[in-house]
Amino acid sequence: MSLQVLPIASLPIGIKNGVGGLVGRRLYAGLGSAGKHLFFYDLDTPALGWQQAPLFPGLERNDAVAVTSGNRLYVFSGAGIEPGNCSPSVLSDGYYFDVNDNAWGQVEASIPVGLLGASGCEIEPEKLLFFGGYNKSTFDDFLNKLSQVDAALKPQQHQALLSEFMSQPIEEYGWNGDIWQFDTRLQRWSIKASNPFAANCGAGLIQQENRVTLIEGEVKPGLRSLDSKQFTFHSTGGADYQRIPAIAQSNPNHEGIAGGFAGLTQDALTVAGGAYFVGSQDNYRKRQWYSHQGLKKHYSTDIWMFDGKRWQIAGQLSQGLAYGVAISVGDEMYVIGGEDNSGAAQRGCCVLTWSH
Repeated sequence: MSLQVLPIASLPIGIKNGVGGLVGRRLYAGLGSAGKHLFFYDLDTPALGWQQAPLFPGLERNDAVAVTSGNRLYVFSGAGIEPGNCSPSVLSDGYYFDVNDNAWGQVEASIPVGLLGASGCEIEPEKLLFFGGYNKSTFDDFLNKLSQVDAALKPQQHQALLSEFMSQPIEEYGWNGDIWQFDTRLQRWSIKASNPFAANCGAGLIQQENRVTLIEGEVKPGLRSLDSKQFTFHSTGGADYQRIPAIAQSNPNHEGIAGGFAGLTQDALTVAGGAYFVGSQDNYRKRQWYSHQGLKKHYSTDIWMFDGKRWQIAGQLSQGLAYGVAISVGDEMYVIGGEDNSGAAQRGCCVLTWSH
């Protein structure tokens, strides 16, 4: 068998830093660089291409976290500019798109923790889990300070603020280290468990029933994790945690990836693309906390698969991509939109499928 990368219909507009999910037989993708637009692609009528869904009613936002539950696509948090502000902040609201009603609704309960850049899934009916997320007060305060200094008029002061923020070790950012649960029926937030690993943002999440795998992602701005972690949640309420073999064990030069496309193909953990800074791991080991200073962001074309023992490269994307939407359907994984190495939002979409 060989892995094929087959194109499907292109999006009406490019989508990066957005959200998406599978509801029924429809792929959904939108927000982020697409503003308030949400589109759907019906797998049973592919000739119709991507179609427009009702516009998102909330503030425009980047890097929200989306989870599908029943006939709904939930969207939480993200970064957006609230009325009266001049800089983005971590948003504390949530919305859902109900496919049966073809309409949006708003979640009643405010989010008690920053979920910008978090990863999420539905662990059991009406129970959503969230991992990671930026610290709201730290993020909001930094961007507020930065917005008050004109980079064109005062470049040195602007760079000094940026350097000060970036020149901190991992633990100083205070990212969300708890695994939060949201009960959609009770509209209630609670802490499901404490995450024993370093908190991640932009990690790839792959769910297999009650097992959740988090693949790499950031542990601070510009620095990626090299770990892949698995969480097994039990009906009794407990959970088991373990590291699984890392991609870096197959490629010692691996820098970790954030914004990769993660899912399942033929029941195998699969990660495509993603972005990282070459040299950042070595810098951090040398206690250069601004680990990506002066480094160029690299966008990967690699498609990695885990065979249960080790990661192997199974194929290549046609170009380096990150920060798009990945959706698993059966034995296939859809790669939707993303950002290329110029930072441009992409319209292209493809499906990763195995040929016999």
